[in-house]
This record gives sequence, structure tokens and C-alpha cells, in this order.
Amino acid sequence: MQSIAPLLNYSGYTDYICAKNLLLAHANAYHLYNDEFREVQGGKIGITLSAQWYEPQSEKEVQSAEDFLQFEVGIFANPIFSKRGDFPSVVKEKVAAKSQIQGFPRSRLPELTLEEIDFIKGSSDFFGLNHYTTFLTYGLKFPIDYPTYYYADVEVIPYQPDEWTSSSSKWLKVVPWGFYKILTKIREEYNNPPVFITENGYAAPRGLIDDDRINFYKLYMNAMLDAMEEGSDVRAYTAWSLMDNFEWMSGYSVRFGLYEVDYDSPERTRTPRKSAYFYKEVLRTRTLDYHYEPDMSLGMNVDDN
Repeated sequence: MQSIAPLLNYSGYTDYICAKNLLLAHANAYHLYNDEFREVQGGKIGITLSAQWYEPQSEKEVQSAEDFLQFEVGIFANPIFSKRGDFPSVVKEKVAAKSQIQGFPRSRLPELTLEEIDFIKGSSDFFGLNHYTTFLTYGLKFPIDYPTYYYADVEVIPYQPDEWTSSSSKWLKVVPWGFYKILTKIREEYNNPPVFITENGYAAPRGLIDDDRINFYKLYMNAMLDAMEEGSDVRAYTAWSLMDNFEWMSGYSVRFGLYEVDYDSPERTRTPRKSAYFYKEVLRTRTLDYHYEPDMSLGMNVDDN
């Protein structure tokens, strides 16, 4: 977990406090809608979690991968989607043990009361998933006197091999089998909730011919279909993103859009990339098994027919 805005980093304290407050705020919103609006509107309310896949670098590191997944994803997903509710046991045990060694009077991970566990559990009609990439993991013991630090609690380090294919954002390695595995994990661990893929996409350099992005979407959607064939209840898939946008610490330098935005233009002109034509055809034909080459010299408006 990372602190982005306002770029304050009190690792090992505020990330856990934030996790509890986020879960309670979400549950309050869920119950408000459920109690006052659902009967009339008939809508759905859920939560989206950013969940990458963590793969052990060897058979000896299976537990390290599971531990890291529980710290990164389970800390939010377990209280909502698991039958037991509450934070994952490994998170509670590791933070409590490290807190005791460091002389804290109680665990730095705030406790969820029985009432809070019951209030949060089941407070989502679907599992919203933002997924981009995969990491390998290995366990690493930190010194006892190491300062309070999130990774020192987890005692696991994630990394990505240099030889993995990368996008223009170095962290976004193309690992479609990780998408299959995270969908399978959600199905098996949380009783197969409906899944909405709310973000999945690829960062490419500026330009309208973005075949690498098209290849990414083909690979990842195929991995999603593999998981669905095995029973994963995926209800929706959303590409990130419709157009180039402000990307966190990278600002406007990283481009995820199906449409290119000209930031030098006062009108912020938006032009469809080749991937926009590709994605349109996926939606129209419901298939990935075709070869489509738009004539980019004949104009850039996507045909509405």
C-alpha cells in the first residue's frame, strides 16, 4: 500500500488506519443505499480493489506470495467478501508480533470489533477489479530494530524480472497469466462473487499506431476468457482508458488512452488510435479472432455504424 496524495508516508501506521476507515466508510455507503434507495432504484453497489498477482519466485516462496497478497488485497477483500469477515489472520498476526517487538502497547493494525465485522461483511454486490500486472515474491527478514515500515511487517519483497516485456511504464509488465490467476483466486477464495473488471490497460508511447496495446488487450482478454470458462463470474470488462489522462506521479507523460489527447492544443484534440478501432470491433463482433487494419490516413473518426 502506498500514500500518493498528499505524498505523506507514515508507513506501518496510517496505511492500516486508512484501511479500517475505508472499509467502514464503504460499508456505511452500502447500507445507506441498501436501506433507503435499493428498493426504489433496483441498483447495485460495490467496491473496486486494485489487485495485481503475486507469484512465488520458487516453490520455497509459496507462503511469501500468499502473505503479500493478503496484505495488499486481502486486507480489504477479506472483511467484505470472506465468510468469516475481519482482516486476514496473517496480517493480524504479523503486525501484532512486530508491534510487540517494537514496544507498542497494542498492534499497529486497528482491531475490527464484532459489530464492525458484521457491518462490513457482505457489503458489496460485486467485486470491482483493477488489474494490470504481476510480481514475483521472495521472503526477507528485516532486523528487529528496523524502523516501522509496511514491508518490514509483511517480510516479503515483490519484484519483476527484467526480461519480462514492459510497457512504457516500467512497472507494467505484460503477464496475462497473472490476470487469469487473480480471477481464479477471487473465485476460489471469496465464493465466486460477480466480478466487474473496472480497469485493465497498457501504457504506450505517443502515437496512433499502438499495436503493443492491441496485443496486450488480446492477451489479457483471452486470459479472462480462460478464467470464465472455468467458472469465474466476470460480468463486465472496462479498458483503461478511453483517452490519455493525468496518471498519478507520472502526470501527462504516460499514455493509456484508446484516444490520444493533444495536450499542446487549446482544444485538447482527441484522436482515436488504432486500438480504438480494435476495441470497437471487439465490442461489435464479440470476438478476438480476426485481423483488423484501419486505414489511418483516411481520417480519424471512429465509424458509428
